[in-house]
Amino acid sequence: MSDVDLIKENEKVAHRAFRFYSRKVFLAPNNRHFHEQRINAALLLTEREPLQGAVADFFYGCWYDIPYDVNNLFIRVKDRLYPHIQQGFRDCIDKKRYIQRNSMLATRWSVLISPSLNEQKQRLRISSDDAKEIAKDITTELIQARDDKDWGTIEQIENEFFAHCIARNDRLAFSLVWFRLGKSDWQFDTRWDDCQQHLDQTIAKSI
Repeated sequence: MSDVDLIKENEKVAHRAFRFYSRKVFLAPNNRHFHEQRINAALLLTEREPLQGAVADFFYGCWYDIPYDVNNLFIRVKDRLYPHIQQGFRDCIDKKRYIQRNSMLATRWSVLISPSLNEQKQRLRISSDDAKEIAKDITTELIQARDDKDWGTIEQIENEFFAHCIARNDRLAFSLVWFRLGKSDWQFDTRWDDCQQHLDQTIAKSI
């Protein structure tokens, strides 16, 4: 494997870990471990936006820790952030401000907070490439868990996937997973119908 191929493979693994912990953070916003693992994955990506979005979610979800126990983490990430973004987070550490649900420090990668006052429009901003990659990962994980007869893992993965689809209004990923699992005789329960209805209602409200 060439160096370029290795870099691409590492990026793919990091993206997968980032998405996994994004779902974890959405379900448990105050869990510092999930936030830190998500930030660790973001540090392996070449883009700055995922890292900024993950740090913003961390500062929002674990706001009570920020003034007291965040310096070591901030030292690791600050050089990957633009200077004015660094200062925004520094103001939070110094208790000059707190991150609100709508914040200029958030990015489209944030799952707990929104970078604009139009939160719904922001949630629509997930690329088709991301949706296809998420759908591929989820389908693989679910079918593997079924082969292993690991019903507890199946329920957990499904619940995390529903949370992701609703949080990011990711209709494409939902449709792709539904279609692929249907071809493998998946047993869909009422949670799948509930998620689909929620996504349909979101579309109807935006028209």
